[in-house]
Amino acid sequence: MSMYEIESHRHEPKNFFAGDFPTLPETGIAGAAIEEYMPVAKDAAGKIVPVAATAEGEEMEVAGIAAAAAEAEEPAVYYMTGEFFAEALVLPDGVEIEALKDAFRKISIFLR
Repeated sequence: MSMYEIESHRHEPKNFFAGDFPTLPETGIAGAAIEEYMPVAKDAAGKIVPVAATAEGEEMEVAGIAAAAAEAEEPAVYYMTGEFFAEALVLPDGVEIEALKDAFRKISIFLR
């Protein structure tokens, strides 16, 4: 018996970009922890935060989609335009893809 074990790892890439529509990245300061590919908005202080669920009939406010993870008070990079696969997004609790689609279209983000 050997003291070394062979480890097996699997990497399954996630398709994020869905087309040729130009992406426009922007930077800001995270107001809370943000995960990669999470829809984001700006809070009252102008910091980048995960989008929040809205009441039925209320319009969801979005600023874009996080390009990378960031902790609170760290620089945050997010896409303001582009074409992305909906199943690649990391959704905050209570947020549905359907609620995001119209809000994203208004800022030239298209979900496939």
